[in-house]
Amino acid sequence: MTTRIILVMTPVLELSDVTFRRDGKQIIDGISLAVQSGEHWALLGPDGAGKSTLLGFCAAVTFPTSGTVRVLGGQMGRTDLAVLRRSIGHVNPRHRLQYPLTVREVVLTGITATIDTAARWKPSAEQIARAEELINTVGLSARVDAVWPTLSQGGRGRTLIARALIADPRLLLLD
Repeated sequence: MTTRIILVMTPVLELSDVTFRRDGKQIIDGISLAVQSGEHWALLGPDGAGKSTLLGFCAAVTFPTSGTVRVLGGQMGRTDLAVLRRSIGHVNPRHRLQYPLTVREVVLTGITATIDTAARWKPSAEQIARAEELINTVGLSARVDAVWPTLSQGGRGRTLIARALIADPRLLLLD
């Protein structure tokens, strides 16, 4: 008797017939795609085509007007997004901060997947050391205590890359 093992690969990202409207304007209309583990994709298109909006779905931060979005096996609207977001590294150039955090603090927010430092959360010595290592890797060790509003666009981008990598994400999105 022969035993067969069948592996079913669950896509890392799966969008099914996704539509998005903003202020009455259709931004995305009926997009479907599936991305498997290990694949690398690039979204190309003109300004205003919906690329960043599509990445917002993939990062579990934007909900579509209609359609289904599954990220890392969790369906948006049916999974704990706070938990899901801890497995996603998202480099978003429109990253909004309410408070003037330092480079180190912004990088550490990648662990909690929050925009600002999480209430009642203190990073461990190991987490701080990992943040420092990544800050050094992206070439910002001299600016580790610089606050977000004083950073150049390039400095912000490098900070966000370190932030995206600190939690060893299962999914990395670069906008």
